[in-house]
Amino acid sequence: MIHSDKLKKIRAIVLDVDGVLTDGRAGFGGEDEIKFFHLRDGHWMKLAMRADLKVGLLSGRSAKANRQRAAELGLSFIYENCTDKLESFERMLVEQQLSAEECLYMGDDVIDLPPMRRAGVGVVVADGVPELDEVALWRTETPGGHGAVAEVVRLLLTEQNKLDSVLERYRRIKEEQ
Repeated sequence: MIHSDKLKKIRAIVLDVDGVLTDGRAGFGGEDEIKFFHLRDGHWMKLAMRADLKVGLLSGRSAKANRQRAAELGLSFIYENCTDKLESFERMLVEQQLSAEECLYMGDDVIDLPPMRRAGVGVVVADGVPELDEVALWRTETPGGHGAVAEVVRLLLTEQNKLDSVLERYRRIKEEQ
């Protein structure tokens, strides 16, 4: 893996929402906004937390769906209405007691450029804008909202030699059957 030494330092995964955890679309009907989150992403975020990584959201928008998903997964933090994502990222570092180099930031659009540049590792989803390639360590094979976060978490846990331990419970159950 490219820059394995950088990945070994990561203690937190910071995710944009729209375009990373979703495919970037929002549906409106009455007063409710509808978003679709990939369930595999959610499961792998929980696996990351079982591996003692913080996982949280940094979104330019505010949406009930974001808060519901974060609560359902028991995420470490959520920051919404981040019109200046770098300022919000810096606040998150202080409040979560992290250094920038301990964060992996995953985004899809130019608003994500400043925090991605500041983070220890930046990742852009497959269908993200090309401007992020100048600061991203890599581009996922999977588009946003279709399991891109799961792809990144799997790679991160592999590089940190944590994948086998978080998957042990599933292998143990299989062996007992």
